[in-house]
Amino acid sequence: MIWQNPWAWAGLVLLALPVLIHLLGRGEARRRVFPTLRFLPPSRALPTRRRRIRDPLLLAVRLGILASAVIALAQPYLVTAKRRRDFTRGISRAIIVDTSESMRRPGAGGARPLDKARADAERLAGEAQTSLVIQTAIPRRALVGAVSWIARQQRRAELVIVSDFQTETVDARDLAVVPRTVGIRPSRVDAVPGPNAIVTQAGDIESSARVSLTPMGSSVEWTMRAEPATPLSNILILAGANERSSAETAQRAAATLGARPPSDSTHRVAVVFRGYERRSEMLRSATPLHTPWMADLVARLRADSMLTSASADAVVNANSGDTTSMLAVARTDSGSPAVTAVQGSVEGREHLLLISFVDASSVASAALIAATSRALSGESPPNEMEPTTIPDSVLRSWLREPDVNAAPRANGDGGSDGRWLWIVALALLGLESWLRRTRREEVMSNMVHDRAA
Repeated sequence: MIWQNPWAWAGLVLLALPVLIHLLGRGEARRRVFPTLRFLPPSRALPTRRRRIRDPLLLAVRLGILASAVIALAQPYLVTAKRRRDFTRGISRAIIVDTSESMRRPGAGGARPLDKARADAERLAGEAQTSLVIQTAIPRRALVGAVSWIARQQRRAELVIVSDFQTETVDARDLAVVPRTVGIRPSRVDAVPGPNAIVTQAGDIESSARVSLTPMGSSVEWTMRAEPATPLSNILILAGANERSSAETAQRAAATLGARPPSDSTHRVAVVFRGYERRSEMLRSATPLHTPWMADLVARLRADSMLTSASADAVVNANSGDTTSMLAVARTDSGSPAVTAVQGSVEGREHLLLISFVDASSVASAALIAATSRALSGESPPNEMEPTTIPDSVLRSWLREPDVNAAPRANGDGGSDGRWLWIVALALLGLESWLRRTRREEVMSNMVHDRAA
């Protein structure tokens, strides 16, 4: 037996009320008709205290009503053999698939780690009684949602993370949110080595850092050359008249953040600032994303550490209702959208529209343009160039089997077996009413009989 609300047992103190009522209640004296009292000496009436309970059957029924209600409020759940078999028969599995940039690099034969990860996730989901697959570029952020889904299931559960496990993908502190009764299974897919050179530009100076691993550590070779920074022209900037100067400044600033022109000019992107005159008209005719390359580009933007850190500088227009049906690309620290994505038309040509809620003159604006250009060019974000991965020994230390003996929850809708006790309480309430009525009729009958005698 499982009690889902054990605090309700405190209500048993209410059982003292019927007993006190029976002991402190005034007794009903029976009237006797007597011909004369003149031969009886007068006596002084003394107060009496009831020392025994009258009508124990009525008292027992009233106690039963309160006890049934208290036990029902405690929400009992009887774990029968059948329920235990149903609980242990299957497993609920939440599967988090890492879709970050390092998982998208093509390996030998063009195969990507992400393709294998998705195949593994599909297989694991098919083996489970119930399953949930979450694809995200930032696995650590999906843990809370996965745990919340697991908490609503009625059987033993397991959390699976499929990734190449670059350093900082997830750590023990992130996994602390997973309950001890839930199993954890890290599933590694072979990583594809990324680019070993990081190119940045500050003003007119371009810096290239080539990283190589040696038995003694990491070796970095720096080269520098003068190359004038030119404003990025591969992204269409739509800004209002009072924002254009700031937007051009943001473009020039983005050119110094290591962004490179895209190799495929057929992918058209427009950044729409708040002051753009036709913004409302454009959004009314826009649609949610349905083109694959746009969804992939948004996934790269959401994983870009520069955009994530700069979104805290965003200034949100609280009165704007433009975010309906849009995909959030970046959010402020308060959770409000800083940049959203939608698919729409600009001058008759389909574009990925990045709807900006940040000031055109802010750091976040330059970071957005730079991250967009980097995503278009296919250049890996700096956090995706990490050459090291989490050791297998650490992954083995996270491995944990689901607890088979974990107590199953009651019905999925939050019910319990207490409904039967409520039925008992209602039945006893009807019996109590019948007993009181019968007792009253009996007293009245005795009074009539005595009067007749």
